[in-house]
Amino acid sequence: MLISAKALTNRIITPGFGRILLSAPQIAEQARPGQFVMLKYWRGIDPFFMRPFSINTVDRAGGTLEILYKIVGQGTEILSTLPADADVEILGPRGNGFPIQDGMTRIAVIGRGVGAAPMRFLAEKARSMGIGVRAYISAGREEHLFDKAAYEASGCSFTGCTDGNINVTDFFAEDLKKMKFDAAYVCGSKRLMRAVADLSDQYGFDGYVSLEAHMACGIGACKGCTVPVKTTDGSEAYARVCKEGPVFPVKRIV
Repeated sequence: MLISAKALTNRIITPGFGRILLSAPQIAEQARPGQFVMLKYWRGIDPFFMRPFSINTVDRAGGTLEILYKIVGQGTEILSTLPADADVEILGPRGNGFPIQDGMTRIAVIGRGVGAAPMRFLAEKARSMGIGVRAYISAGREEHLFDKAAYEASGCSFTGCTDGNINVTDFFAEDLKKMKFDAAYVCGSKRLMRAVADLSDQYGFDGYVSLEAHMACGIGACKGCTVPVKTTDGSEAYARVCKEGPVFPVKRIV
């Protein structure tokens, strides 16, 4: 759905990164972890396209959703100037979310920096279902472990890593030796995705990845966000991140 939402707050949390809290009850009610929205605040046609953002967290009762963003180009630079009480165009929720199966007892969420934005929503949803969650999040700096307090407040075990010489999945690998995980969910880094794929082969858990891609339309029409994937018969095909994704089984990614 395409709606006009109200910006409640927009704050820079550390240089180059911000959070926007939006009043959007229709989207908050429907959104599932792993889905995204397309946003546009600016007027006119420059830039022309809306910008995609993962949903960081949702408050269904309050009718709000939160976006965590990094200022990387013209669209996000303009978005960083969004004042409170401004109207924002939102298209969403879009895409397929993270699957959470009945009977799960423990999952891992793994990500890096702002790329880990959708993992908070997933972790909070899993905890509300009584599922144990262990979060493994890396970043270049301590202040870029953006959702550490939120993970801990929801009852997750949190492992943060800011050492560039250590892969945060190494901590996950150590825990796999001691406990069983039903699934692991990853985003924010191809290196992390490859590590989770290898560990899923070794330990037999289900692995899922949320992919990032440049998007123009966000509805699958322009086919500008395609990625190569494996089909059921072992051949390769192309899938649209905005339509068939952004979440895929990690073993499907070429």
